[in-house]
Amino acid sequence: MAWRDQLRPASFRGVPFKVDGDELAAGRRVQLHEYPQRDKPFVEDLGRATRKVTLTAYVIGPQYMAQRDRLLAALEEAGPGELVHPHFGTLRVAADGECRVAHSADEGGMCRFSLSFVEAGELSFPAAKVNSAAQTKLKADALSTASAGDFAKAFGVAGYADFVREGAVADLTKAVSLAERVLRGGGAGGSSLLSGLLSDTDRLFGSPWALAQRVLGLIRSFTATGGGGSATTSAATGWTGVARSSPAARPLAALLHVASYTAPAPAYTRATPARQQQATNSTALAALVRRSALVHAAEVSAAADWPVHQEVIAARDELAARIDAETLRPDVPDDTFRALTDLRVAVVQDLTARSAGAARLATVTPTAVQPAVVLAYDLYEDAGRGEEIVTRNRVAHPGFVPPAPLKVLT
Repeated sequence: MAWRDQLRPASFRGVPFKVDGDELAAGRRVQLHEYPQRDKPFVEDLGRATRKVTLTAYVIGPQYMAQRDRLLAALEEAGPGELVHPHFGTLRVAADGECRVAHSADEGGMCRFSLSFVEAGELSFPAAKVNSAAQTKLKADALSTASAGDFAKAFGVAGYADFVREGAVADLTKAVSLAERVLRGGGAGGSSLLSGLLSDTDRLFGSPWALAQRVLGLIRSFTATGGGGSATTSAATGWTGVARSSPAARPLAALLHVASYTAPAPAYTRATPARQQQATNSTALAALVRRSALVHAAEVSAAADWPVHQEVIAARDELAARIDAETLRPDVPDDTFRALTDLRVAVVQDLTARSAGAARLATVTPTAVQPAVVLAYDLYEDAGRGEEIVTRNRVAHPGFVPPAPLKVLT
């Protein structure tokens, strides 16, 4: 095909015209910085320059005047329009003030145009965007405050027999020990935190609000170590069947395990006022532990990076389901119910929004036993990602990846 056959008929806003010649001004916008006593300047790149199109055009024929008037009207119309350029195709441009029209007595039946256009960009304004992670943290703080308030209203040992206080100490020891074992795996330092709490019960039992804040702080400190001790290994690895690589996955699974904690069944049968208060204390402490775990699970999910789509969706669904289970308990006060519902909405919105940019997991089966670096290069042209494949699929030896189905990032 000859080059003339590839030229397109020129027009602007649907008005055709002929073209004698054209120019296109393009390049980069730069700021030149020159310094004293320095031979070479520094050029700062400010982005691509606006493209400017100049055309030498004409209209000709018995109806050239009508066609001229139509083209003039198109040039003077407000806003950008569509220019069909013979060489560059369809462009969205705006006519600037350099367009000219000329007649000549020597060229009867035609008129010439000097057309000048600039590319038309999009008119954009700053747009507000909701910080969904920050909203999750705000709703988690609201639930934390409501949970502490509920506990302060229900818990009490003053004026009751000694067994009420002893029962509260036993319940506190059991609940905090469970959280420590699940979240820290019984790691070093956990027993000292529990001992410090129990040694301060005389003061804390007199101020249930302070006790609630202390329990909330303990669960936060346990979570900060990374979470996921041996007590929750099976739960952590079996979460929706997805092999989880996100740093927050195991701590989040451990926190959701703590969020299922229930008060131990009472060993007594007579419902005296003291026994009733003992049962109330036990129930209030269990609710505080569960909701503290939900608070910090939401904080962990909001602060974490989620590189895998399936993992963030699994985290969203598991956390939302655990919050739903807490709202369905019959002893949830109205304010706490609203705080739980608000937190669920914030968590779902946040993790759903962040799942959009996450990579997907796909199943790949190697044809033969091969090193992880070879498989990584075949998949990504990056041998350095071999460790990622080994870790995600728990391959026993990186030099011998078996010909079995493997989960890999797309």
